[in-house]
Amino acid sequence: MIKNNVRTGLLCIGLSVLPSVGVAQSVITLSQAYESALQNNFQLRSEQASLNAEGEATREAWAGVLPQITATASYGESRFTRDFNVNTSVTDTDEHTRYEVSLSQVIYSQKSFDGIGRANAGEDRSREEFNLSVVNTGFDAVKAYLAAAAIKRETAVLEQELESHQRRLLQMQKKQERGLATRADVLDAQTSRDQTIAELAGLRTELLSARQQFVAVTGLSLDEASLAPVDESRWQRVPDLLQTDWLEVALKNSGDLKVARADVQFNEATQDYERAGHFPELYLNARYTENDTFATNLREETRVEVQFRLPIYKGGATSARSRQAAYRKEASVLALQHQEQLVRVEITRLVEGLQGSHEQINALKTARISAAQSLEAAERGFEGGVRSLTDLLEARNRLSRTERDLVSEVYKNLRMQFELKQIAGVLSREDLQGLTL
Repeated sequence: MIKNNVRTGLLCIGLSVLPSVGVAQSVITLSQAYESALQNNFQLRSEQASLNAEGEATREAWAGVLPQITATASYGESRFTRDFNVNTSVTDTDEHTRYEVSLSQVIYSQKSFDGIGRANAGEDRSREEFNLSVVNTGFDAVKAYLAAAAIKRETAVLEQELESHQRRLLQMQKKQERGLATRADVLDAQTSRDQTIAELAGLRTELLSARQQFVAVTGLSLDEASLAPVDESRWQRVPDLLQTDWLEVALKNSGDLKVARADVQFNEATQDYERAGHFPELYLNARYTENDTFATNLREETRVEVQFRLPIYKGGATSARSRQAAYRKEASVLALQHQEQLVRVEITRLVEGLQGSHEQINALKTARISAAQSLEAAERGFEGGVRSLTDLLEARNRLSRTERDLVSEVYKNLRMQFELKQIAGVLSREDLQGLTL
């Protein structure tokens, strides 16, 4: 019974590892995932619409300094009574028409001029927010891709370990039948196999979750597609990557800092706009009017005038808005300083993390060689009767753990490389070239 169960388990594992016969699966590259995320992300599309709206707001602000031309026409009937003396009056009706064309052109209005600057600053801020979302969305796609690929690689390592434990269990059962192994040896081998099966089940659950996250970020289905394998040797580029002064790059190009700076400029423009409410304004007005009514003997009028407007008192509203704008400007300046501190901390963390990760990968590669040699020695010793089964199983588990740690660290290293460029604000499509095989 035990022998049949082992054979059935081996058959199921073999079928699960083999590719599907007759089903052609498409392959999704990292570049395709990146582009799809940019196209399908609703937050990104929302900010694109907001940017378009800010562009229209700028055009609206320009309308404040352009001529305002109005044409009106009216028609009506009226009933009126005229008194000629105490005892004489006449009641009559009148059909009246009126046509008017008026023009108003601002000559000087500081508030209108500052309104244009404020609208431009608002559009610039919206553009920087959109650009930041593009970088963040692209990084989310890269992160989801690498997370799924890393778990898939760890799963492959654990499947190899499971296959080894299955073979070892089968070997122990055959030896027990010949009296060369004890029941305890069989149980030890079975325990190692069962533990590996449990770990593999957990990894497969994590893989399903990671694949769902990838679908949510990119909008690409993985039902009939697979992810292209990642070039894991890219971790070796860390020394060359760290030759760049990333703090200087980040302080210049960081999307978060650009948004914060644009917010400061917007609040400065808003403060100028609100202060301009105290300044006088000068307008040129022109009007042509034509009347056809008995109510007035003014039949036609053409008027041109220069109008001077001086705001004197509006209940303190203008001063209050100016003070509000000043406080908002101060808040945005402090927020910019805080964001600069965060960028400095993040860049330092990532640079040091990449340095440590590079050293750790080298150490893990050395440890993997040692673990493989240790396993080989344990197998020879077990066959020669000088090493126990426990030593052999522990050597196999140690090699598997080292390989999994190595895979995890390599993909962590790759993710940090992209995160560094994201924080620095220079992550682009070109960075994805060659990452997938």
